[in-house]
Amino acid sequence: MARSAQDPWHRGAPPHLPAGAAAEALPPVCLLPGDPARVDLTAEVLDDFRILGQNREFRVGVGRAPGGRRIAVCSTGIGGPSTEIAVVELARLGVRTVLRTGGMGALTGRIPPGTVCAAGRAVPGSGAASHYPAGPAGPAAHPAVLTALRRAARDLDVPLTEITVATVDSYYLGQGRPLPGHEERAAARMDVLRGLGVDGVEMETETVLAVAGALGVRAGAVLVAHANRATDDWLEDYRPAQLAMLRVAVSAAELLSNDDAPQADSAVTS
Repeated sequence: MARSAQDPWHRGAPPHLPAGAAAEALPPVCLLPGDPARVDLTAEVLDDFRILGQNREFRVGVGRAPGGRRIAVCSTGIGGPSTEIAVVELARLGVRTVLRTGGMGALTGRIPPGTVCAAGRAVPGSGAASHYPAGPAGPAAHPAVLTALRRAARDLDVPLTEITVATVDSYYLGQGRPLPGHEERAAARMDVLRGLGVDGVEMETETVLAVAGALGVRAGAVLVAHANRATDDWLEDYRPAQLAMLRVAVSAAELLSNDDAPQADSAVTS
């Protein structure tokens, strides 16, 4: 049977993710790092971890959390367009909760590099996310996901800072990084970002939250500050902070995959 250009799935397999069709069913909760290499890093916090495959920037693996629940991991690549593809295809494959696990640049001195953060809301700025209705304030994390992150961080004794982020589809000028001949434009862009009143800037969270929300999938984001634009500090040894963040994410994912998952508590505040 030929593919349809309108819906290019083929015999139950998506056109991008290396999953579906004859592959094993994915578990209901999936972690979403950006970098395919960070899918492999998750093997250090999951048992029986296996890679199912890779296609383009999409690398998919599965493993078991310490309590035995199966957890999926799928890289999204950088930015909104590839992230939209990942979330849409995962939802169609039966994933019901997605949790972005990534990095961000802090915009305030109160968040030093290495801080583990839970994003409660993403201020609009992604082109891909703009096609999914979320309201002028931007999409919010699902309350149950925030509850699970809080409880996981508390149980693991990992300090968790709750934040609001700005998502932009640009790493250089869009995040106020000066390029030769564009220094004034970069400085003006940094003024805009500071004026948003957000705690950090990154490239995927708005898309994860907006697309998942439109599809009825629970979503959230746990991020590590790898840089601080207010202090101009950069975290060279990113690995320990990433592993701390992943342990929180895996513990939260296990809570969210349980039939008796805890009810959401109060909403996040920035």
